[in-house]
Amino acid sequence: MNGIFAPLKRWWESQRDRHLFILGTVSFLSFSMVMWSIIYFFFLGGTQDPDLAHLTDGTWAGLFIGFTVLIFAGPEFIHYQGKWSFLMEILRSTSRPELGRQRKEAEEAATLLGSVWSARLKAHFVEHGLAKGRAKSTEGAESVPEDILINWWRTEDSRFSRMLDVEILREPWLNRSLGSLGFIASILQLCNMSFGIVRNAAEERVNTLIIWDWLNGERIDSVPAPYFDDIFGWLILLVAVFFLWSSLPASGVRPEPIESPMEEE
Repeated sequence: MNGIFAPLKRWWESQRDRHLFILGTVSFLSFSMVMWSIIYFFFLGGTQDPDLAHLTDGTWAGLFIGFTVLIFAGPEFIHYQGKWSFLMEILRSTSRPELGRQRKEAEEAATLLGSVWSARLKAHFVEHGLAKGRAKSTEGAESVPEDILINWWRTEDSRFSRMLDVEILREPWLNRSLGSLGFIASILQLCNMSFGIVRNAAEERVNTLIIWDWLNGERIDSVPAPYFDDIFGWLILLVAVFFLWSSLPASGVRPEPIESPMEEE
């Protein structure tokens, strides 16, 4: 049995810097499959709806696979995520006594997460005089896949906040909300234009909703997909993509406002 899983173990060890990302992705996909199965069987009545009967076998398979994978991957992801959260607190800390007290636990967490995190922790210790040597840069080439999501999740300096100098736009929760709304709306509108999300006369969900006609209460507000001539639909898609794009962290250093001589006095 060990011989069968030996290649898998070697591959897993070679992906040390990506363990958190892989476990998070697998756990999310498994959780999504389980949630879809619950919605399908309990809320959509998939086993009783003839229009959804073709999805039943796949949903059962997804429920079995998702639940099985989640049993193994879920606890591991929670463990890794806990170590990552602790390490992020350490990397934000500037208190030498606090860093000294939690150094051993922080090093264990960094070792678990991979070499990039170990290098970042060492650089942090060197910066605060807790380790000797010269800190190596870990930005750019030495990065991990989850950096994109991490930087977006915690940013207080989004592109939108640079465009409009309004303090509330620097709130991470608002930035996450705008980005999530833009992502979901973009996917829905792309699916609407390309495959259709509205039922036709035969109760098949293959029609594209013409948003402008729908808002104006037109009797016929959908046409067979794909349909790309809805100008208002394109406008919504562009606005959604803009929200997603503008929620990303801005590049460079945020320019500080210049105080006038009158303000300094």
